[in-house]
Amino acid sequence: MGELKVVLDDELLRAFKERAYRIFGFKKGALKAAVELAIRDFIEHIDIIQAENIGIERIRGLLKDLKISSVELQHKALKLWVRE
Repeated sequence: MGELKVVLDDELLRAFKERAYRIFGFKKGALKAAVELAIRDFIEHIDIIQAENIGIERIRGLLKDLKISSVELQHKALKLWVRE
């Protein structure tokens, strides 16, 4: 097994832990399971983007005209995701 150490924004870490414990419970291995899920999901999304030949520059180009910050965009995306 590999090891990955990261430093995260306090608010992001708090939100991640809150949701991880909500989904996986307050038990040993909950955060590990949530991190593994997040990494797998990230890899899957990147693979889909690359398989469809959608470059990161094209995605950035789609978002360049937005008048909200990336954090606000993340919050809106999360709200849409939670509703589904």
